[in-house]
Amino acid sequence: MQGDARMKNEEINKNNPYPWKGFLVFLGIYLIALAAQYPMMLDQARAYIEIMGGSFTYTPNEFALLAMIQPLLLGVIAIYGGHRFFDRVNLRSLTNEVVEGSRTVETREKEYTLKDSMPFIVVFAVALAILNLGFDVIFQNWLPEIYQPNFSIPNVKQILSNIFYSGIGQEILLRWGIMTTIIYVLSSRGRDLNQWVYIIGIVFTAILYGFAQYNSIASLTDFSFILVLRILLLNGLDGILFGWLYYKFHFEAAVLSHVLVNLLVILGNVLITSIF
Repeated sequence: MQGDARMKNEEINKNNPYPWKGFLVFLGIYLIALAAQYPMMLDQARAYIEIMGGSFTYTPNEFALLAMIQPLLLGVIAIYGGHRFFDRVNLRSLTNEVVEGSRTVETREKEYTLKDSMPFIVVFAVALAILNLGFDVIFQNWLPEIYQPNFSIPNVKQILSNIFYSGIGQEILLRWGIMTTIIYVLSSRGRDLNQWVYIIGIVFTAILYGFAQYNSIASLTDFSFILVLRILLLNGLDGILFGWLYYKFHFEAAVLSHVLVNLLVILGNVLITSIF
């Protein structure tokens, strides 16, 4: 029965037009996320130019805009790939279902609603926030200076960046774009879907993000086992749980859980600062 449903679904997907409405909605959301990240990029540009001194020819705005080109291009590719492949690998987006007005995947045993996923979204977010804050408190004496926890009340720029870019933008890049595409490729373009394909897609995307995080700071500090453990363990665990939410429920479950984690970490920083 499932094999027949999958073959039928494949035929439907071949005849379906590309979901451009969903693509444009996701692109609009991603552009908002980039706009929220821009003030942080501008601050980093000012700091970098100050370090470089008079030898730097770009203004802070020019440098920040140039730095935004790469995530913009990657975002467009991720959004396009996610919309091209998500239905073919039996993944869901509630946003697309509303915008496009229909569902084509027929191999799922149950179509989970946002209400169905909320308990998992909240429990995962609370657990991950406690782990992130707890790790930094316990191991702060062993972390490199650049990664020392800074328990302070964040400003508006930091809050917006954490909510929109770190929470929403990164999920579009990682889960919607990379994870969906990996599953599509490993499943022979959606024809051989099985549990291992999804597991590999979820874990690979999580590990990739962890290594990307480490690579971004590797040149700024000496090797530290605790730092590697923090990045690969915490970021990897975050990615696995967000990936599972996307696989089990829908893409919005991963986004909401990621955003909630960031909000709870911000709240935790405020509480720690107020108490101590």
